[in-house]
This record gives sequence, C-alpha cells and structure tokens, in this order.
Amino acid sequence: MPNSIQSVGGATQLALDCAGGLLRAVEKMHATIAARPVTWTPLANISRRAPGAGAHQTYALLKIIHRALSESIVRGFRSVAMLPSFAPAEDTGSINSAAILNGICGDHLEATQNPLAIRMSLRTLDGPIELTPQGIAVAYARVSPHIAVWVHGLCLSEQHWIRNSCDPMGARLQEDLGMTSAYVRYNAGRHISTNGRELSDQLERMIEAWPVPVESLTLIGHSMGGLVIRSAGWYGDHDGCVWRDKLRNVVCLGAPHHGSPLEKGGDLITRALQKSPYVDPLAFGQARSAGIKDLGHGNLIDEDWQHGDAGSARVDARTPVPLLAGVNYYFAAATVGRKENGIMGQVLGDLLVRTASATGAHADKRKHIAIPPENCHVFRNMNHFDLLGDPQVYERLVRWLTPQ
Repeated sequence: MPNSIQSVGGATQLALDCAGGLLRAVEKMHATIAARPVTWTPLANISRRAPGAGAHQTYALLKIIHRALSESIVRGFRSVAMLPSFAPAEDTGSINSAAILNGICGDHLEATQNPLAIRMSLRTLDGPIELTPQGIAVAYARVSPHIAVWVHGLCLSEQHWIRNSCDPMGARLQEDLGMTSAYVRYNAGRHISTNGRELSDQLERMIEAWPVPVESLTLIGHSMGGLVIRSAGWYGDHDGCVWRDKLRNVVCLGAPHHGSPLEKGGDLITRALQKSPYVDPLAFGQARSAGIKDLGHGNLIDEDWQHGDAGSARVDARTPVPLLAGVNYYFAAATVGRKENGIMGQVLGDLLVRTASATGAHADKRKHIAIPPENCHVFRNMNHFDLLGDPQVYERLVRWLTPQ
C-alpha cells in the first residue's frame, strides 16, 4: 500500500487528470456548438462561426498551464515521497476504496504511474506473501501440499471473501480438506489478459517457492476472477509453466464467460451519445477501464481486444479458449428467481451476470463451454455477491473438491 505522501500525491495526480479531461471536453463542445447550426431553433439556417483565434489561444494557454502545473506537482510529490513517511496500516475501508478506484480507471492509473495503481500480489487475508520459502513459512503456521488460490472480481478485493460472521471459505477449506489458501489482489481495471499473464507468472513463482512439494493446485474465481483464471490457464499452458502441471481444479463463481449485459448496455449507451456531436464530449463512458470493456463479451487473450471493433457490444470477435486438459472445471451461477430456468433468471440472472453466461452456454457451438452437468450448479434466490460465501455455495464447493 502506498505511504501517506504517495496516497495524497496519487489522489492529486488523478484529480488533475480529471480536470484535464474536463478541459478537453469543454473545448470540444465549444468548438462543436460554435461551428454548427442549432437545428432545433428558428435560427437553424444561420451558420455559426468556428471559435476565433482568441478562443483557441485561451484553450491552448489553459492546457499549457494545466500541463505545467500537473508535471510540477507530480514531480514534487514523487521527490517528497522518497523521504521517510508514515505508511498507514491497511484497513478494510481503504483496501476496498482502492479496489473500486482501480476497477473504474486502473489502466489509466498504471499508464500514468500513479501510486494508487494496485500491483498484483499473492496474500493471506492479513497481508502480502513474500514468494520465497522463508516468506511462505512466515505467512502460514502450516503449509499443505494442496493449495487453493482465490481470485476476486471487478472493483473487489481479497477482503470480500470474508462474508458476514462466517469464517472465510478459504479458512474452512483448510480445516475440511487440508488446503492452504492464498488470495490474489490485482488491478481489475487492466485488461483481463494482462492480469491473466501476470497471474500465471505469480503462480509459477509460488509453486517454485512452496516449502513442500505441491501435489495439487485449485483456482477459485468470482466474477471477473474466473475469467482471469481462464486467461492465466491459456498463457500458462502456452508457456509450459510448472504450475499448469499441478493444476487440478478450476471453480468459477458467477463468471461472465460470455459477457455481462451491464457492460454491453453501457457500451450501447455510450455509442448512442457519441452519435450527437453536441453530446459526444460528455460521453465519459468511453473512458471506462480496459477491464470493464473486456467484460462486454468475456475477452481472455490479447487478440480479443486488439482488433478494430474491440469493446463494441455488437461485435463478439473472441478467440474460443478451450478448457485445459486434465483439469476439473466447476461452474456456479446464481439467479434471483425461484426457478433455475425461470424468466427472472434468464433476464436478470444474479443481477450482474446472466445464468447462461455463468454456466458457459452459448448458441455458437465454437463458444459454448461444455462441462459435465454434475460440474455445473445454479443457486436460486441468490445474487452475484452471495456466491462469495453463502453456506450453500461452500457445501457445493466441498462436494466438488473432495477427492473421489
């Protein structure tokens, strides 16, 4: 976590970035209004002149001032941040606030080297794990040859695996199945494929440093976390990673394998606003993070977002990513309805992800994810976040992961 000076500097830097974006939007709107006739007034046939040299010079001067101010302030904070400073203890509120911010604009935070950008790490619920044999021994009172790694979703953190007064599912797996749990914290605003590749690297380091020989690895992902896991599997398999040979189980809880209707709807609204030159400068939805855009169709690899129509709700140009051989996959979905296949589940799903998407069903055979019926379960009268710790979900998890 950044120290107190870095946090203030990062917040200031982000505020200045927002101010710069607003300045550019106002300039564009001014130019559009001045250059076009207003067709809905009696003066529609009177063309307006484009902004004169004075307006252009004013905006140019404001942008120069903004750039100089931003660079000097950021440089100043970075210099002061090198001095000894109080590093605030992490609390749930600050962790979750940072997670939300990174989910919304984490790609921008990383691109601008903002200290508020989260760096991926493997952790216990109490702090980061140093991926060395000594560091792992310090992090755990006991280690098992069976490891479970938990990956959170968009705008969430590892703290969201703690639900109500129940012990986290990871702690209960230690007692019931002898699995040692590690949790991933990551910048969910980055591309899913970027996080997937880095997760693969982190898992490789962890397996190499584990104090006892690893017999099995289980990956459990909620929402976007399930997609990050599948992306990591693709890259780990392609790179011939050691951790891939240890992987036995993948559990996806409410993962939008075929996208989320909320992101598709948001993209359609943004594109509709962009069709009006008067409203386009204020269509700030186009600045949503790369991670959010990837949720439109469930992009898993770099090629999915590098094409010209990347991010479009209308174009699903994903490369079908097959399930890994020799790995047991389990998909859990939730529906707010009382019936698994009822209209509520089909339309609303768990309020964020539709049931068909979470279970991998797709009309296109190339994209349909076929897993055994016994490895797929729909929980009724539950929402998206109930999947993080509801007793019924844990019971199903134990049933799936108990060696046969």
